[in-house]
Order: sequence, then C-alpha cells, then structure tokens
Amino acid sequence: MSTSVAIAVITFRRPELLKALLDSLQAQELPADSDFAVRIVVVDNDAAGSAAEVIAASTGPYQVESAIEPEPGIPFAREKSVQLCWDDDALIFVDDDEVAPEGWLATLLGAWESTGADVVTGPIQGILPPDAPAWNRYSDVHDSTGKHKTGDVLNKAYTNNTLVAQKVYHQVTPAFHPAFRFTGSSDLHFFLRVHQAGFRIVWCEEARITEDVPASRTTLRWLVRRAFRSGSGDSISRVLIRPGLASMVKALAYALARIGSAFVYGLAGLVLVRKTYLLKAVRRFFSGIGSLAGIVGINHDEYRERHHTDGGDAVPRDLAAGAGAGSAELADPGRPPVADHPDARLP
Repeated sequence: MSTSVAIAVITFRRPELLKALLDSLQAQELPADSDFAVRIVVVDNDAAGSAAEVIAASTGPYQVESAIEPEPGIPFAREKSVQLCWDDDALIFVDDDEVAPEGWLATLLGAWESTGADVVTGPIQGILPPDAPAWNRYSDVHDSTGKHKTGDVLNKAYTNNTLVAQKVYHQVTPAFHPAFRFTGSSDLHFFLRVHQAGFRIVWCEEARITEDVPASRTTLRWLVRRAFRSGSGDSISRVLIRPGLASMVKALAYALARIGSAFVYGLAGLVLVRKTYLLKAVRRFFSGIGSLAGIVGINHDEYRERHHTDGGDAVPRDLAAGAGAGSAELADPGRPPVADHPDARLP
C-alpha cells in the first residue's frame, strides 16, 4: 500500500497568495517509483468561505479537499486540519503566503524516509520587496536558511514548512491550544510538547520554501512587535506545559539571559561596526522583554485585527478572557488523549 501524505494549509482572506501556493504545490513532481499518495487539504478560517473559488480552480496531479472552520483563530483552523488528516500517514504544514520551489516536496519526503525522523522541518527564505529598508538585508528574521545543518536534531519546529508523522499527532493531542488564538505560537507550543514526548525533530536544509515578505513586515516597528510576541509566546508555552513556580523561574532566567545577550551583541555591534549584531541586539532585547511579559500571561494579539477590525474585546477562550478557557477540540472526539496533558487547560 502507498504512504498517504496530506499537505495541510490554513488560510484567511488571502486568495492571491493561496492561489500562488496551490499552483506551486500542484507543480511538484515525485520520482516515478515513488510510493506516496499526496493530497492537499485547505482549511478556510473565514466563515463566509471566501477561499472557495481559488480552491475549486486548483487543478493538477493532487486532489484538493477543503473545509471551513468558522471559529476565528489560528489554533482552531490548525486543529481542523489535523482532524481532516487524521488517517494520513503524515501531514505537511505550510503557510498560505508561501511558494514551494521545484523539488521541495520530493526533498522533504526523501528526508523523512532517509532519517526515519518523526518530524522533518526545513528553512523559510523570505523574498523582500524591492523598496524594503536596508536593515532587512542584515537580519535573519525573514530567512532561516543556514541556521542549521541537514540532520541536526532540534527541540522545536513551526508549522511553516514541516512534515509530521501520524503517530505524533495521534499521541500529542489536542495539538493546538486556543490560548494562542490571535497571538501566534500555538505551533511552538505544540512542537515543544512533541519534543517533550520523546519524538525526534530533524532539520533538512535542502527542503527550502519561499515566501514574499509584505512591506508591512519590513519596518522596525514590526520587528520589535514580532520579537516581543515570540518571546512572550515562548514563556506562555513553557508555563502552560509545566505550570508552577519552577517553570516561571526558568522562563525568568531565559528572559534575563536574552536581555543580557542583547547588550553584549549591541556593544559588539558598535565596536566592530556589525549591523547584523545590532539587529540581533534589538531582537533579543525585545524578545527578552516579551518573555518577561509572557510569564504573567501578557502577549501581543498580532492577528486579532484580521479577524476583528474594530479590535474587539477578548473572545471566549482567549488567554485574556481567562474564564471558561479549555483545550481546542480533540482531533478525534472518539479518542481520549494518550495522557492528560496539563497544558490542555489554562491556569
């Protein structure tokens, strides 16, 4: 029997970007002797189903299936994709603003076969707009190529270019926590739990995927906010996984270390005239500040505006709302989790 693989995409009102991604996925070729049965699964997080036309127009060698997740928020759309891929041997997470270069799929699947890893993840290469401020060329915030070597074992991953074996999402369930509804980091939280459960996460440098960086993400203001949000999401993730004083102390130590290293990089950047060091200093400083904020549950709702143009109040099961918070719906409601993870409930 062939090995079934689903490419999981979540989307929200970005039809042009989604079309470019689907076109690039349909252009992927596998070796003639390949034993993989690949399909594409798209979850539209717009209750109005605005992606329907783009999805219906996608043609090629791979079947495209879709569903609507009306509950607003990234974790709910991601959890829906896991539900739809529950019976597949593996699923591959990609973002709707990415484009898969020629050979990407074959490379990623080949790495999974050759390494026997439970999770295989690869780099993202951002394509900057022509008028992007110069500092973007000295920062790795939009480019993760070269950060690791093929075969390196990691302790975390993200859902922008990652293959996950079935046994992983069958055991670490529910996968995505609603605490991160509009803040991001639900994928970090999931993969930290995956690593903690003993699964092996391996890097594949050759499985590169690209994304066009919008002008809105080339400003220093965005860089600062993203660094804050990333640091906060890290602390919140770790405290949710292991609630208690020990986790808070570790998160505090990590935050202070980030802030301290920021001053070191800043000084080195000034002395050696290294712009890359200065940008690392900015990112590490605000990441450290975010880590401090995350210890007490403060995060930046980066994606709220896209779902609630008026800013909105805290919605049910937001981290800010607190009361009534719970885990995202189980991937298979008929199956209880293997373990009652403490992170399945908000403190």
